[in-house]
Amino acid sequence: MKSFLLSAYFLFATLVGSNQSLFAAAQEKIISAQTPVVVLGGGIGALTSALYLARAGVEVLVIEGPSPGGLITQSHSVQNWPGEQEISGKELAEKVRKQAEANGAHFSREEAIAVQFSNSSYKVTLKNLDTNQVRMVAADSVIIAMGTRPNFLGIPGENNYWGHGVTNCAICDGALYRDLTVGVVGGGDAGVLEALYLSNIAKEVNVFIRKDSFKAIEEKRLQTLLAKPNVKIFYNTTVERVNGDGENVTGVAIKTAGKEKDLPLDGLFLAIGSKPNTELFQNVLPLDERGYILLKKDQETQIPGIYAIGDIVDPVYKQAISAAGDGAKAAMQAQQFVADRKIVTAEPKKEPVKAPIVQKEVIEITTIEQFQKELQSDVPIFVDFYASWCGPCKQIYPRIEQSANQLSGRVKFLKVNIDLMEKLAKNYKIRAMPTALLINPEGEVLERKVGYDQVVDLLKSLEK
Repeated sequence: MKSFLLSAYFLFATLVGSNQSLFAAAQEKIISAQTPVVVLGGGIGALTSALYLARAGVEVLVIEGPSPGGLITQSHSVQNWPGEQEISGKELAEKVRKQAEANGAHFSREEAIAVQFSNSSYKVTLKNLDTNQVRMVAADSVIIAMGTRPNFLGIPGENNYWGHGVTNCAICDGALYRDLTVGVVGGGDAGVLEALYLSNIAKEVNVFIRKDSFKAIEEKRLQTLLAKPNVKIFYNTTVERVNGDGENVTGVAIKTAGKEKDLPLDGLFLAIGSKPNTELFQNVLPLDERGYILLKKDQETQIPGIYAIGDIVDPVYKQAISAAGDGAKAAMQAQQFVADRKIVTAEPKKEPVKAPIVQKEVIEITTIEQFQKELQSDVPIFVDFYASWCGPCKQIYPRIEQSANQLSGRVKFLKVNIDLMEKLAKNYKIRAMPTALLINPEGEVLERKVGYDQVVDLLKSLEK
C-alpha cells in the first residue's frame, strides 16, 4: 500500500508541474469575465479598497490569494488600531472583510498567476486554490495589494527542519511549544512581537540579534519584553546552523564575538524581514532596486488605472493603518478612473454558482481510546492535526471534507484538535500547523505533510 501511494503521489506531482505548465494545459478551459475593479490581495489594505469601492457602488472582485487577511492575521495582539484597545489581527481582518462583503464586495479563493497590462486592456489570469481551475478576468482597473513574504536565513538545517521546529509564525505554531525552549531571530518590531507572544507559552525564549541593540519602534512593547523573566537576549549574535535529530529541531549553533557554541532549543522562529511579492510585475511595472512597486501619483503606478498599496510599495512603515490609508486612496482613484472611462457592463449580472454540499465524513477524535479503535481499519487512515486558532487549518478543511466524501470506503479520515489532544499530538511529533499524516492500521506513518500545499498534494495523490 505504501509503495502504491508513494508512486501515485510522485506521478501526480510530475503531471501537475509548475504554474506555467498548469496555465498552458488549461488554456482551452479559460473562462473570460469582465469586472470594473479587481483587487489582488486579501490584507487590510485590499479589504479597505473593497469597502470603499463597494460603498461607492462600484463592482469589485477581491482575489484573496493563499493568505486571506494578510500578515496581520499572524499577530495575536494589535494594540495600535484606532478605536480598538486590543484586538487580534485575525479578528480585525475578519471584521473589515465582513464590512466590505456586507456592502457588496465579492471575494474569491484564487491567486493571480499572470497579468497583462497593455493597450488599456487589463487582464489577470487566476488559479483556483481548491480545484486548480484556471480562468482569466478582464478589468477596467486593478489594485495590487499582494504584500510581502518573510525572509529566511539560508543556513544549514533551515530547510531540513522547516515545519519540524523551524517556522516564522508564532501565532500559528506557538501553542505547539508550550513549556518548551524556543529561539527568535530578529530585533525589529516583528521579532519583539513574536518573542512577547512566545514568552506567555514557552518555558524559555532566546532572542538572537545581529547588532548591539533592538531596532523596534514600539518602545512600550520592547520594555515589556525585556522585563520578562523567561526571556534571554543575545546581542551581536548570529545563528549559524539549525541542529536536529533527523526528525525535529534540537538546537542551534550561534556565534557571538567570533566564538561558536551549540544552544539547545525545541523550536526556532524567524522574524527577519520580508520581500515584496512582485515577481508577477517584473517587466510589467517599474520596480525599485529592492523590488517594490514605484508609484507615480498617490497610489497610481506608471500605468493609468493600475494602483498599488500597502507593503508592496512600502519598505519603511509596513503598518496596517498605512495600508488601509493607501487602500482608501487607491479606491477613490480607481472609482474616478472607471467613471471617466464610462465603462458600461453589457452582460447581465449573473447569480453566483452555489458550491455543492459536501457530505461530512471526517471523524473527530476526542479520546486516545477512540483513536486506537479507529485504527482498526482495512484501509489507510488520513489524520488531520489542526487547531482552532490556525487560519490555514480552517482554509484547508473544506478540501479535506471533499476528499473524504470522494474516497469514502477507500480511505478513513480523522481529525485531531491538538489543543484537546495534546498527548496524541506529541506522540506523533506534530510541530507545525496544519499537519496531515497517512498511517496504516498498525499506527505506522506512511506519509507526513506539513502546510496547506503539501496536504492538498497528498489529498490529490490519494484521489488519483
